[in-house]
Amino acid sequence: MTRLGLVFLCVLFSSAALAAPGDPPDPDPVADPAAVADPDPVADPAAVADPDPDPAPSQPPSEPPPVVRQVGEVIATTTRGERNNLDTPGNITVLDREAIEQSGARDVPDLLRREAGVFVTQDSTNPEGYRVELRGFNNGGGNGSGTLVLVDGRRANEPDSMVTDWALVSIDNVERIEVARGPVNAAWGDAAEAGVINIVTRSGEGPLRFEARGRLASYDAYQGTVFAGGSAGPVSASFFLDGQHSDGYRERSDYRKHGGVFKLGFDIADLARLDVKAGYWSDKRERPGTLSEMQINFLGRRAAEPGPDDNFNRVRTYNVDGTLQVFLAEDVTFKTTAWYRQRRDRGTLSNVTFVFDNDDETQVVGVNSQLVVDRPIFGHANQLVLGGDWSSDKASFDSLFDDLSVFDFDSTTKTRADRTLYGFFLQDDLNLLDNLILSGGVRYDRNSRSATNQLNGDGFDVNQSAWSPRAALTWRALEPLSLYGSWARGFRFPNLTEAFGFFGFSPELEPEKSTTYELGAKLRTHHVDANLAVYYMTVRNEILLNTEVSPPFGQNVNMDRVRHRGVEFSTTLRPVEWLELYGSYTYDDVEITRDRLTMLEGNRIPLVPKHRGTAGARVFGPFYTEAGVNANIVGSRLFINDSANAFDQMDAFQVVDGHLAWRPQIGEHVRLGVEFNVYNILDKQYEEVGGIRTVFDPVTFLPMGQKRFFPSPERNYEVRFLVEVRR
Repeated sequence: MTRLGLVFLCVLFSSAALAAPGDPPDPDPVADPAAVADPDPVADPAAVADPDPDPAPSQPPSEPPPVVRQVGEVIATTTRGERNNLDTPGNITVLDREAIEQSGARDVPDLLRREAGVFVTQDSTNPEGYRVELRGFNNGGGNGSGTLVLVDGRRANEPDSMVTDWALVSIDNVERIEVARGPVNAAWGDAAEAGVINIVTRSGEGPLRFEARGRLASYDAYQGTVFAGGSAGPVSASFFLDGQHSDGYRERSDYRKHGGVFKLGFDIADLARLDVKAGYWSDKRERPGTLSEMQINFLGRRAAEPGPDDNFNRVRTYNVDGTLQVFLAEDVTFKTTAWYRQRRDRGTLSNVTFVFDNDDETQVVGVNSQLVVDRPIFGHANQLVLGGDWSSDKASFDSLFDDLSVFDFDSTTKTRADRTLYGFFLQDDLNLLDNLILSGGVRYDRNSRSATNQLNGDGFDVNQSAWSPRAALTWRALEPLSLYGSWARGFRFPNLTEAFGFFGFSPELEPEKSTTYELGAKLRTHHVDANLAVYYMTVRNEILLNTEVSPPFGQNVNMDRVRHRGVEFSTTLRPVEWLELYGSYTYDDVEITRDRLTMLEGNRIPLVPKHRGTAGARVFGPFYTEAGVNANIVGSRLFINDSANAFDQMDAFQVVDGHLAWRPQIGEHVRLGVEFNVYNILDKQYEEVGGIRTVFDPVTFLPMGQKRFFPSPERNYEVRFLVEVRR
């Protein structure tokens, strides 16, 4: 890794030196007074995009639209204060609306799987089955998530499992995505041990516009979305509606969804801004289950697991969010975001040997507050951010597990649970020199959780706390190049699902606590973007589902010590205006280094591939046409439940996708779009996720240790349509 880093740094210096004389200097939004004065540069595309973001109407129809890119992006994920990406320590990438449309991705996880350091799996054929994780925390051995997902400042991780439900995030309503890899607990607290994915949805700021999108795809899938919004004086408003239908690649994988989001914003003179958002979603998701190799060969890859045909989960959720920004001075801003969210899940999961029924409800109330002071100290630029967060989760879980085999075992739960989190933080970025920035911060969090089984009176009440300091140094070696080194402590509290256990409480779980060292480099020019990060992380008490404990189902335990180390590299090249080439490579080595309970030292964590990468190209042709191809490569990995590393690994796979698009501009006010996408062009047969059966089935005689798979779709197609009207 050291040699690779030295070689890459040499390439960065050489590229920067070659690009600098012929390229205009990158704008620095932090040094630009106009960018500082803008109350919300993240929400204003003009603050982070090229000076002329929409030159298409003035171009002759025979010329291709230029590649729209961001130089010196403004980001807000690591310190919660807006900074130039090159001035911020960490491997951070920004995807704007233009990049989202040009990707051809069908949803947000499909887009994120192309990014270095991001690992995406799908254990179903509808959006419910997505898992998106960073730096080896891929839910391969436990119930929780180490990646915090924010949507307009609100935590999107589910309060019971801390896993994000990606079915509730529509790509057509996303304006911008920031991906910050590595511990960001010092700024955001619980669940940010692996990083943060910050999603900003579309708003009504700017001229009045209306947009209608439609999709027709394989497996009788169709979708329609509508977005409309605009500003009138101090008031802005927008609404987004989405309806989806799909029969799914496999039998018993139907998906139905409808819902929408309404936003309203008010500018209160030049003193403050208030934004209010309300959303509602309802969907039904069928579950196809797993198949063995024999069942795949006999029944086909699209078959559902043999058993009852009523496996489903019905979800209804609504939320109300509000954000208030107060501009106390030109360089002092106070911001607070409050939210309320309620969700109900009702479902059934079964096969020929068991039935599991659930009726769950969760309610979440939360507040994030911060004060940003962007004021020099003794002539040196300095940004201070301090604040606090509070959230309260209430959950009720009613379930019935009925074993239909000869063991005739059943378990009924009627649990009520509460969790309260609060934290206080202080962050500071000080320019020691014009090109040398010292960053530091510290945060204290406390977690109180309790639960009671109303059937037998069992329960627990636990209080835990964690400190998460960080320190970093960033050197702007050249105008388009920055180098950084960082140290951080991270943590994750046990979630409610882990604390419950499968058939009883596990309140003795300790918080995960990690120490991370990272070196990296970032380059931004008009022809080259590149990121490199090399990290080493030690996690104490990492929470894993250990199948060597309490067989056959296993038990969530604290693993004494787990090592995460890796390399993340990504680059985008624009040799000419009409061509864009990109690629990424990720090396993740996750190993148990100490286990006094079951002696698993030296074993790898299930489902984490050591090697994976992406390669792709986009061509911008004449008459507003474009074409793209993307290849995802994932290396071999262990099956879920294989804590002992006793089985052969799952096969590596490569998937190639392609798309063609025509997006003509009709005058100054109308834009049309037609796009044709082909997924898995080479028609590969592969499985992203697989597990090991942990029990012998006396009904079907399926053996313990049998490999089970979630077959992934073969070649499939999609056509998209767009009509956009602007005032």
